[in-house]
Amino acid sequence: MKFKIAQLAAPLLSTPPKGYGGTERVVSMLTEELVRRGHQVTLYATRDSRTRADLKFLYRKAVGINNYKPIIMLTQAARAFDDADDFDVIHNHEAEYGITLSRFVRTPVLTTLHNDYLNPRRRKMEFGFFKDSCYYAFISRNQHQRLRGLKYGGVVYNATDTARYRLKEEKKDYFLFLGNVYRHKGPHIAIRVAKRLGTKIYITGKYDKGKQEKWFEKYIRPQIDGKRIIFHGILSFRKKLELYQNAKALLFPIQWEEPFGLVMIEAMACGTPVVAYNRGSVPEIVKHGETGFIANTYDEFLKYSKRVDEIEPKACRRWVEKKFSIRAMTDGYEKVYKKIIKG
Repeated sequence: MKFKIAQLAAPLLSTPPKGYGGTERVVSMLTEELVRRGHQVTLYATRDSRTRADLKFLYRKAVGINNYKPIIMLTQAARAFDDADDFDVIHNHEAEYGITLSRFVRTPVLTTLHNDYLNPRRRKMEFGFFKDSCYYAFISRNQHQRLRGLKYGGVVYNATDTARYRLKEEKKDYFLFLGNVYRHKGPHIAIRVAKRLGTKIYITGKYDKGKQEKWFEKYIRPQIDGKRIIFHGILSFRKKLELYQNAKALLFPIQWEEPFGLVMIEAMACGTPVVAYNRGSVPEIVKHGETGFIANTYDEFLKYSKRVDEIEPKACRRWVEKKFSIRAMTDGYEKVYKKIIKG
């Protein structure tokens, strides 16, 4: 069964992004695979996006994360919802802006919660008001458990393009931390582990130079020596891939209930095991003892970090190809589309 599908992406970055941008890359992979399968897909994104789908845009260039404004997001969403009657389903990746407009169209709307935009503990009014506005796709079972009460579309895991993240079995003697360099991601714990084990570590990623800068300057900057503790900001894909492929392990000591961690599947696609805390979606992504280790305490995290050589790189790669491929993600969304269009 073939559908007419609108994919709504945020205008902050192009689709796919030219560098940083996990959600936009997921939207791009899904869009291109749906086109390949014969669906009639329209992508609402910026004009500098690249796609085989029909591209409709309001903004000629990505406006940039630092230029985020609600009016920009809302007008982007309105551009897509104005065409609602042309589609069998609108797939919203633009968070609460698409959710808000979904109340005013008859076309079924599916919103993927790429983060916990609606959180009953933080946004009780919005959670209640919008819980039935559209269907929701959750990116992990853990996220769905924490956001029960929203109209259920399904659980569909994010994917990575395994053709881009190539397997490498020979590893070098360093750890890697990749992500938002702020306390809820645990870079300070990754550094502590590396120091304790006498292992070099690369700390790679962005931090908000507004609200996160003070923490970074206090807890991370003083530890960076350029020899054992090495910091990089946002890297090119080529350099990031090189770090993934050669690392003995990715350290993922998260301090919050993260709904999904793309860096984990990117690392495992390269044959690099993951050592992570048992929080959020981690138990669904890392296969304990086969593709990495899951720790409940710091002492366990330290112990497992010593054992990463026990993990077979090919096992990590096979796991990602089975559970987190573009094919698997698109299969999941096709089932959800079929269900909500019938419903």
